[in-house]
Amino acid sequence: MTKRTRLLVPIIVVLFIALGCFSLVRADTQVQEEIKVFVDTDAAPDDFSALMYLLRHPSVTVIGIGISCGVSYVDRGVSNTLRVLEYLGISNIPVAAGKYTPLVVDHAFPKSWRESSNNSYGLDLPTTSQTPSEMNASELMISLISGAQENVTIVCLGPLTNIAIALEAQPSIKSKIDKIHLMGGAVEVAGNVGPESGGAIPNYVAEWNMWVDPQAADIVFKSGVPITMVSLDATNHVPVTEDFKIRLEGVMVTPEARFVYNATTVGLYFWDPLTAVSLTNPEVVTFEEHHIAIVVDLLNHEGQTNSTGAGSVNAIVAVNADADTFEDLFIGYINGHLPTTPITSTPTTPTSGGPMEPLLIFAVISGVAVVAIGAVVCMRRK
Repeated sequence: MTKRTRLLVPIIVVLFIALGCFSLVRADTQVQEEIKVFVDTDAAPDDFSALMYLLRHPSVTVIGIGISCGVSYVDRGVSNTLRVLEYLGISNIPVAAGKYTPLVVDHAFPKSWRESSNNSYGLDLPTTSQTPSEMNASELMISLISGAQENVTIVCLGPLTNIAIALEAQPSIKSKIDKIHLMGGAVEVAGNVGPESGGAIPNYVAEWNMWVDPQAADIVFKSGVPITMVSLDATNHVPVTEDFKIRLEGVMVTPEARFVYNATTVGLYFWDPLTAVSLTNPEVVTFEEHHIAIVVDLLNHEGQTNSTGAGSVNAIVAVNADADTFEDLFIGYINGHLPTTPITSTPTTPTSGGPMEPLLIFAVISGVAVVAIGAVVCMRRK
């Protein structure tokens, strides 16, 4: 090996190290990519809180909203959603009414819950001249997804009725759906239908959204579309506490934050807000791969989400949640204090931590320059 070659070797090594470090920095500090979202919701207060987060998040673009047959009556859910958009000064997002009943069964949320939608759940919302889409929710979903240049994520915060209808009516949209990110199900924990109905519905294994329309859930989980399911296993770890409300009250400055404060009831859970936050920041929950089978017609088990252990994975399921991180992100975004936690590329392997220090880049580049200059000087002297 010549003297000149011996001098070039360390330069080449340092250059490779520098390029590697620079690539790591680029990967770790990249800006969150835009997520185009169609929201299918049953327009309950926690749905609206989740919607506030999605509308406020700089990386999320909501392209349309469908109303499902859930906690709210569909027509009232449409009008309340339009009034929420009016409250925020938003007039360019279409809102459409979905099917008024489940596909097959006659299941419904308790009448007293649904009738609360008639007075907007006591929320102070402005009147609006905005009108709903002439299309129904499934038609709107198909139209917007088919016409989108990029793939669309469907965020489902209620029963899966509208989504099942859309997938059956236009199977070609499956290739344009990035994933269905939904709130629902219970894998290793008890369901909430029986307890929350006071035993009037003796089903203790299903979660409400799955129970209301189990046939729709069955269609969606068999569709082959990627699914992330934020189950009760995860939402049970994020209760609404008095401490949360006190904390939010002390910092809230935006219309979204004030709305969430008024819409949040201590003693419930952040079902839909956790679903929204885990879309942009999957590290807030722990995901597991499962094959989920929906129980359709077994008495008092309808809507149960069984992890069968057989068959290929058809859902990534959130089974745990970090309440502190969730609250930090939720309050931060709705209140306009935007955290810098990056989107995790793969939800099954959440990561944490911030970008590498810019000083590292400077140090690496400086080291390369020093070695290169020294080598040139040495070669000239030789």
